[in-house]
Amino acid sequence: MPKRSRGPVAAVAAAALAVVLVGGAPGAAYAYADSATGTINTSGTALSVRSGPGTGYAAWRTVSDGSTVTLLCQTTGQSVTGTYGTTTLWDLLSNGGMVSDAYVHTGSDGQVVNSCAYVGDEPSSKTNPRSANGAIDWAFQRYRSTAYENLCLAFVAQAYGWGGSGWNTAEIGGDWESSNGYLKTSGIPPRGALVWYHNSVGSGHVAISLGEGKVIGTSVGGGVGVAGYLDHGSYRGWSVAYLPAAW
Repeated sequence: MPKRSRGPVAAVAAAALAVVLVGGAPGAAYAYADSATGTINTSGTALSVRSGPGTGYAAWRTVSDGSTVTLLCQTTGQSVTGTYGTTTLWDLLSNGGMVSDAYVHTGSDGQVVNSCAYVGDEPSSKTNPRSANGAIDWAFQRYRSTAYENLCLAFVAQAYGWGGSGWNTAEIGGDWESSNGYLKTSGIPPRGALVWYHNSVGSGHVAISLGEGKVIGTSVGGGVGVAGYLDHGSYRGWSVAYLPAAW
């Protein structure tokens, strides 16, 4: 079922636009909307919201058929066949999870919001065992866990596949990122970035960016959860997921 029917005039206009956009695939040099509204259409079944762009990623919640959702960005991932045909397009929702665009009515068969921005690679001298999506998936598998309270630095290090960070506190880690030129203070933290904070007790805090202003980490309502990147106390900035002392 197509998301939008096109008459002859609309079809001609769409064809002309396609030439300009060179297909409009995620990552193309074209500015889409910053956000958009969609409607879940599964013909009755609740749709799993996943930690990444594929059905193999953790399903940490569901959204009911007919629900209105807000799309923050879109990315390519696993091919899925659903209500609106087959697509590799996945939508990041305002709660930080992803759903296949095959089940979301947006008024278009293609991309409608900006492509999700991913953080750059860490130095090859200390490559993380897990990718950004793998780390985020690990974190979502522990959603609402209270086992990592006061262990935010260990949480992000283990999410990226390490046994530990090698630093005693997130404040020390943030200081290192800053003094070595890795800490960025402008722009919204891209997906997979480490997001650093000061806190009142001097130990600091760190979380993992989901992109588009969302993070997952400890100390969200007393456990692992999703928050806005400015919801924690004193925001310092973000860095690539580089943990040089990790083990």
